[in-house]
Amino acid sequence: MASKHPITKLIVPLAGLGTRFAPSSTAYPKELTHLVDKPILQYLVEEAVESGIKEIIFILNQSKDSIQKYFSPKYQDAYLEKAFSKPDDAPEDLIKLHELIKKIKFRYIKKQSTLGDGHSILFARPFIKSNEAFVVSMGDLLGFDDHPFIQQLMEVYEEKNVPVVSVEKVPLEATSRFGVIKPKKSKGRLHQVVDIIEKPGPALAPSRLILTGKYILTPEFFSILENLVKNHTNGEVKLADALKVYSHTHEMYAYECKGKIQDTGNKLDFIRATINFGITHPKFAKPLKKFIKSLKL
Repeated sequence: MASKHPITKLIVPLAGLGTRFAPSSTAYPKELTHLVDKPILQYLVEEAVESGIKEIIFILNQSKDSIQKYFSPKYQDAYLEKAFSKPDDAPEDLIKLHELIKKIKFRYIKKQSTLGDGHSILFARPFIKSNEAFVVSMGDLLGFDDHPFIQQLMEVYEEKNVPVVSVEKVPLEATSRFGVIKPKKSKGRLHQVVDIIEKPGPALAPSRLILTGKYILTPEFFSILENLVKNHTNGEVKLADALKVYSHTHEMYAYECKGKIQDTGNKLDFIRATINFGITHPKFAKPLKKFIKSLKL
């Protein structure tokens, strides 16, 4: 069990090839795809900063150097100097990015390939203390609420001092697409987890509560992931597998975060995300809603 120190580190596994965004992902990371007015990954970094995170550890494959460049103060300083005669001439969005990346430390772990998100997370082990809880977030799942999802999970962890995962209630037929928790007992939005079933479908689903890609974990998970990698025969080593193992012998909770989770990991969900984020954007909401209404669908 980790001690109750502030949680300051976020691990983001990004070593996948982004095949669901092909062909564009053959040239640049899908996580840098522009969503309304900034890349997908910048939303996650902003959520981390708002939640008090001080360091983000990205696990990348060798083709994603542009992520490191994008969040580099040195690169952004050079761009501003080259593109604008005076810093004040830069667009507001660029200035916000410039300010954002100076608020947090970025660490990059580059691998030729990994066996899945669980294997990727294992590479961050040397940078997490033996008594230190940490956050994991998948790079294509964005919290859609004024109260950051990471911060909501931190508040639960502060109370329970055990791992906690984000979940969302979906229609029963949707459980064939996600990992689903089996709750032992529930109180409001909080559920004690005793098992996780991967894509069970309506007939076998133990609940309607699906994993939504944000987690507060403790260092015990690294040993579980290490064992899963050692015993790996085929397929991916997923964090969900480690969560399942942990839930069988340890106390763990799931929390239905206030707000909605927005998937951006495939083309259709990305279109949905563009609409959802667009119609709530302070600058674009009004004209976009007007345009949508004019379509007379």
